[in-house]
Amino acid sequence: MRARRLPVADRVDRDGESVVLVGREVVRLSALATALLDECWDWAEEERLVAVLVDRFGPPPDGGDPAVLVEEALATLSEHRLVERG
Repeated sequence: MRARRLPVADRVDRDGESVVLVGREVVRLSALATALLDECWDWAEEERLVAVLVDRFGPPPDGGDPAVLVEEALATLSEHRLVERG
């Protein structure tokens, strides 16, 4: 699976996190979600996204599967119309 970000009306970054305006909805993104969105500037394979995020943030603290967590994060970003998946 792969993903790429969709355009937003506005974005403000602060301390690694961001707030985006999508239509009339304001969405606050964690540092991890912001990094994930930034890595999807063009079509990005989920395997590469997992590797980039683990390199930047380390493995999940609870020992969870990072691929599953990235999948869940992309699903949430997709629900907010911030990424498309294909």
